[in-house]
Amino acid sequence: MVNESMEQLLAEQDSSYQEIYKGTVVEGTVILEKDDAYYIDLQYKTDGYLPKSEVFDDEDIQVGDKVKLFVIKVDKNNGEIVLSKKRVDEISAWDDIEAGKIVSVKGLEVNAKGLIVSYKGNVRGFIPLSQIELKYVGEDVAKTYLGKEFEAEVLDVDPKKRRLILSRKSILQKVQDEKLKELSGTIEEGKTFKGIVKDVKDYGVFVDIGGMVGLVHVSEVSWNRSKKLKDMFKLDQEIDVQVLNFSLEEKRLSLSIKSLEPHPWDEYVSNHKVGDIVDGEVKNIKDYGVFINLFPVVDGFVHISNISEDFVKNPGEVLKVGDTVQVKIIGLNEEDKKIELSMLLEEKQEEVKEDNSVEEDNNTQNSETSAE
Repeated sequence: MVNESMEQLLAEQDSSYQEIYKGTVVEGTVILEKDDAYYIDLQYKTDGYLPKSEVFDDEDIQVGDKVKLFVIKVDKNNGEIVLSKKRVDEISAWDDIEAGKIVSVKGLEVNAKGLIVSYKGNVRGFIPLSQIELKYVGEDVAKTYLGKEFEAEVLDVDPKKRRLILSRKSILQKVQDEKLKELSGTIEEGKTFKGIVKDVKDYGVFVDIGGMVGLVHVSEVSWNRSKKLKDMFKLDQEIDVQVLNFSLEEKRLSLSIKSLEPHPWDEYVSNHKVGDIVDGEVKNIKDYGVFINLFPVVDGFVHISNISEDFVKNPGEVLKVGDTVQVKIIGLNEEDKKIELSMLLEEKQEEVKEDNSVEEDNNTQNSETSAE
C-alpha cells in the first residue's frame, strides 16, 4: 500500500514537470554559482548547468536572478541539462535587427573583402571595403577600425542564414549631404577655403573644406610639377585651396592650389626686361631653334638665326640638352607668355656694328679717290 502511494506520488510529480527539449528557450532562477558555472532551477527533475563560457564577460549574473536560457543539451540518461545565455542573447539580438536600422557595432577582424564586426557582442556582421568610408578603402584603413565601436546601417539581414551586411558609408553620405546643403550657399567659383588633406593619389589630392571633399587635380597642384604629390602632402595637413568648379547636382567640387600662387612667368618678367642678359639651361633642341629654361616652368626660345654669328645648319651640332648658356632677352610677349631670346650678346653685336662702320668708311674713301 505504501509502495503504491509512493509510486503514485512520484508519477504525479513527474507529470507536473514541463518537458525540456534541446534547442528550446527556458526560464529559470540562478540558485548557485561556482568557479566555472551557474546552476539553474528550472522547476524540473534536475537543475540546469550553465557554463560561464556560455555567458558574455560583461554580464553580471547573481544568485536569485531570473534568466532566459537556450537548451544546448539534454542527457536522458543522467538528466543533465546544459544551457547557454549567449545563444539566447544572440536570438534576441537578431530579433532587433532590420534593414535600414542604425546599430552600434565593434570591429573584430579584417579580410581581403572587408571588416567583420560584432553587434551586441554575439552577432557577427560584415562591412565591405566599399562601405567603410565614402570612398573605397584598402585593408590598411579597415584595420584602423579594429577594437573600435561605431555606428553602421543595416543593408541586409537574414537570421536563418545568419547573414548581416552593414554600411558605414551610408551614414557618412547622409551627414555629408546635410553639410553639403549648408555649404552649397557659400561655395562659389574663385572663393578660397582652408581644407584638410584626406587622401593623396598620383592623379591628385582630396581635400575636405568643411563637409565636402573636393579634388585638386595634379595639374592644379603646383606650377612646378617636378615633385611627386606624396612627397608634397601628408594626411590631415591643412592647406589653402580655391574653388575652380562646383556642381551641387553632381556633387563635384574641383579645387586648385596653384591658382593662389603667382604664375612663375609673371614673377620672372616682373624682375627682368628686354635687353637683360641671363643664364639658362638648354631644355629642348629643334631644327628651327632651342628652348631655354630660365626659371621653374619658364622657358624662352632662341631662333636658329640667333644662336651664332656663324651659319648654323643644325642647332644640335653646337648645343646639347643640359648645357648652361647665356642669353639675351630680345622680346617679351605678355599676352601669350612667350620670351624671345638670343645667344648673340650685346658685346658681340657691337663689334659687328663697329666692323661694319669701318668697312663703310673704307668704301666711302675708295669712292672719293676713284671720283678724283
